[in-house]
Amino acid sequence: MQKEAAKILIVEDEPAMAFILKKLITDMGYSVCASVVSGEESIIEAEKHMPDLVLMDINLEGEMDGIEAAEIILTKFGIPVIYATADGEEETVNSAKSTYPLGYILKPYNEKTLKSTLVIALSIREVEKRKNQELQAAYDTISYQTKELIDSFKSAKEIQSAILPTESGFKTHFPNSFILNMPKDNLGGDFFWYRVLANGNLLFGVIDCTGHGVPGALMSVLVNYQLDHTLKTLSYSDKIGDIFSQIDKVLSDYESENETPTTELINEISDLNSGFDAALCLYDFKTKKIRFCGAKRPLYLFRKGVLQEFRGSRSSVGLFSIAGKKFEETEIQLEENDQLFLFSDGYTDQIGGPRNKRFMSKRLKETIKELLSSSSSDQHKKLIETIIDWKGNNEEQLDDILVLGIKL
Repeated sequence: MQKEAAKILIVEDEPAMAFILKKLITDMGYSVCASVVSGEESIIEAEKHMPDLVLMDINLEGEMDGIEAAEIILTKFGIPVIYATADGEEETVNSAKSTYPLGYILKPYNEKTLKSTLVIALSIREVEKRKNQELQAAYDTISYQTKELIDSFKSAKEIQSAILPTESGFKTHFPNSFILNMPKDNLGGDFFWYRVLANGNLLFGVIDCTGHGVPGALMSVLVNYQLDHTLKTLSYSDKIGDIFSQIDKVLSDYESENETPTTELINEISDLNSGFDAALCLYDFKTKKIRFCGAKRPLYLFRKGVLQEFRGSRSSVGLFSIAGKKFEETEIQLEENDQLFLFSDGYTDQIGGPRNKRFMSKRLKETIKELLSSSSSDQHKKLIETIIDWKGNNEEQLDDILVLGIKL
């Protein structure tokens, strides 16, 4: 198949010059799609024919000179130009540089000079066209892969949401509660968790797994499984800390004196060198008592506007191969209108504010204290607004953020 001749638009306000140019160009085997005398007409014809090249006289009739017209044609249609001018002064050439011309031709036209200039210009144009095609193909590939990745993330998030407990289910037990969950990425490793025990008591809390994004999300599914599995092996008289201790043996690669991991699964999990921080509470609806146990996470209890802070142990569950970790439990008698807050470290560790510092727990206590008289939904909304405002536009979110609030 014969290759189509390159299309050239002539912009020349001298009829004799335009005639000579057209003849020279057609004799060289190129196609002249149009010949016009003004910059305004050149823009119209360029959009109509989309030529490969514009041969542009700099000094034209009308209000628009060739440089202005060329700039519009290049910006709107991406069509390059060769300038033709009788003025070879440096000032004219410099003023034309902003349009990135592919060459200059001085009048009167010389056939050999014109031919060599056109050949070089069209070669450059062809190379640029191929580059653009390659870039477009690469962009299309990346766009497709990105879409596939985003779709995979969405599916993974749906799977994670289906596995983990739901906020609506939790609110049937504590209607005046909120769960603020802001993953750093589409997926997160922080999650809230609860289970209703056979005796009617409710075990609930917040879990902060190592990592965020996909690794954190996968870890959350693993920890959710370990929590459920461990519950089946314990009795109601066992302490919450026993849950942490048993999972710690699985996630860490140590063996106790009396027990050894017996399954291949446990050995593989222990090689992950992963773990989590957590704050768990066991609530007795009859006695209104709560048992709290934390692994590096605290419990905030506000009673009549006064904060009582119950600190967790200094050890994470998993992560480090240290036998004999202690996860102490605290029993608290709750009263009407008490408010409880559990949270991961994402909120307090967020960088921002006027001095680019961490939010810190002190500021979180003050923020919550100001919100105690608000409804749970308003507390949820205000905490989101506060951390977004603190982060500002210049700082990225550093970690997953999770806050659980309950008003009795």
